[in-house]
Amino acid sequence: MLNLKEDPASEHVREMAAHFNAKFDNGNDASTITVNNDQAKGFISSYRLFAGLSVWVYNITFCEDFIVNLGLSEDRPYYFSYNVKGHFFHRFGDHEEFVKVLQNQNMIVVSSPENSVQIVFPKEVKLEIAVIIVDVKLLEELNIRNAKRINFKIQKIFQNIPHDYPFRHLGEIDAETGKYAAIVCKNNDIDLIGGLLTEGAVLNMLATQLRSFREDRVVNHGFELSRSELSRITSLGDYIIENLEEKVTIKELSKLFQLSQKKLQIGVKHLYGETVAHYILNLRMGQAKFLFDTTGLNVSEVCHRVGLSSQSNFSKTFKKRYGLLPSVYRKKTTS
Repeated sequence: MLNLKEDPASEHVREMAAHFNAKFDNGNDASTITVNNDQAKGFISSYRLFAGLSVWVYNITFCEDFIVNLGLSEDRPYYFSYNVKGHFFHRFGDHEEFVKVLQNQNMIVVSSPENSVQIVFPKEVKLEIAVIIVDVKLLEELNIRNAKRINFKIQKIFQNIPHDYPFRHLGEIDAETGKYAAIVCKNNDIDLIGGLLTEGAVLNMLATQLRSFREDRVVNHGFELSRSELSRITSLGDYIIENLEEKVTIKELSKLFQLSQKKLQIGVKHLYGETVAHYILNLRMGQAKFLFDTTGLNVSEVCHRVGLSSQSNFSKTFKKRYGLLPSVYRKKTTS
């Protein structure tokens, strides 16, 4: 268990480094710990884009449950978290029930003084979590375009939330935010270039979370899939990529993910805008392009690797997706 106090000036990453006996690096308003021992494996990093907006990244697996107690301050910062992979548990105070924050789920938290937060990161769960922390008091003092825009949007969107006690919003399962959060979670560079590479992803991640928050409060999606069921469906892509050489059927996927075929189709359509069959085919084509870009495999070998038996159908589909026949694309990558 680690006890921390909510304070922009606190060196929480350094405290975590000591807790995990981990390597600690810092510089340019950023810090990171890298750990590979019997307590955890992976990295945790923190960096500031500008005063009032900072980012935390967890790309780590804990060997035992890791519990963080966070004492809250009067500054009332906003926390925008997104689980690219894994899940964790969150609660306010000592007496409230824990809530489970699922994979591919947004969570927005606004703290309150005289209160606390407890977070439990479960053991043996691969975590990729991006957390954006916004301090509106600091944003108000900046004459920076992005700072002004963020401050205006947050003040407008959250103007009706309570100010006397903490606020938490668990969003719907949201694949769009995941595109940007995944980029953020891969960054453990603490130098200037590392910060610049992810700045756009951070701002886009925040924008989609704000949009999702507004939609969650007014939109009825019109289908009966729980957040847990949608969260399961977001693991579909990883499973397909890991088993591309196999001929996977919707019936088999339905059984594996413990969802009816109808729910599986509806969920994939909602999250990715296409049928299960087209989603799988797009994953195969994406992996084929990746293999052409990163290996010396020929067209026949790539076709086999992505689980397609007909090279002519593979060539036709690849050209439709990328505008070039695989043979032409192969030559282009080796020239």
